Amino acid sequence: MNRETLRAGLFTLLAESIPRNARRISCAYYDDQPQRNALGLRVDPQPIEGRVVAITDEAFIVKTARTSFAAVDRELATRCPAVGDKVRVTPYCRRDFTSERLDAPRQENCQGSDGQAYVMTVVTLGGNTARIPLPSAPNCPYLADMVEQLEMLPTPDGLRTIANLLVDAGAHAVEVVDPEDEKLFVTPPEISFAVATQKFAGRVAVRYDRGDDLYVVELRADGTVVTRIEEVDFMSLAGVLADLIDDGQWRRIHVEILQANH
Repeated sequence: MNRETLRAGLFTLLAESIPRNARRISCAYYDDQPQRNALGLRVDPQPIEGRVVAITDEAFIVKTARTSFAAVDRELATRCPAVGDKVRVTPYCRRDFTSERLDAPRQENCQGSDGQAYVMTVVTLGGNTARIPLPSAPNCPYLADMVEQLEMLPTPDGLRTIANLLVDAGAHAVEVVDPEDEKLFVTPPEISFAVATQKFAGRVAVRYDRGDDLYVVELRADGTVVTRIEEVDFMSLAGVLADLIDDGQWRRIHVEILQANH
C-alpha cells in the first residue's frame, strides 16, 4: 500500500464521508510499516471498528469516528469487505508467551515511605520485552546468554525480536538443558520450543557448541532431527530461525464483518 499516493487523494476519496464543517481529518494506516508515537517509539495499533466508506485497488477505508479514518492494506487483510459493511479490524501486535499484548497495562504491588501498601498500574511506552518463561533461572552462563539473545536480537523483518518470532510461531512447552560447567561438552546448553506454523510443526532447538563458540539449530519431529544447521553465529541466529519456522502469517490483518451492507 502506497501511503503517499493514498494520502494525496484522501480528501477526494472521502468527500462524501467528511462532515462539511470539518476542518481536518485524521487517518491511520494499517500495513506492513511500523507505527510510532509522538516520541518516536514503536507502538502496536489497537483493533478498530467502523464502517467501510471507500475502497481502492490497494486499500479499504474505515470510518472510525466523525473525522477519523483508517486505511487497511488489502493485500495483508484476511478479506476485503464491501462499502457500507461494519467491520472490526485487528492488526498485528507483539505479544508475550501468554498471548497478552506487550503494551498491556500491568499491576505492581508497591509500598510507600510510610509503609502503606498500594497497587500501581504501569504502562511501558513502546511495549515491554517478551521474556521467555523458563522453568528456573539459568545456572549456566552460556544458557543465560542464549536466552538474552533470543529475547533481544531483532529479526530480519526489523519489526520483532526472536522471542516475538517464537511467540508468533505458537511457541510453548519450553525445555532447557542447563549443565554444570564441567559438563558443557558432554551436555551442551540448549533451549527448545514446540511450534506450529505452515513451514514446520514440531520442536525447534537452539544448542550452544562450546568448541566452536557457535550455535546449532535443530528441527525435531516425532523424536527425530529433520533439519540441523551448524555453525550459526549470534548475528545469523534470527535469520536462520526465520527461514526455518516463520511462515509470515503473523503479518495478516484480520478483518471481521460485524454487519454486512445488504
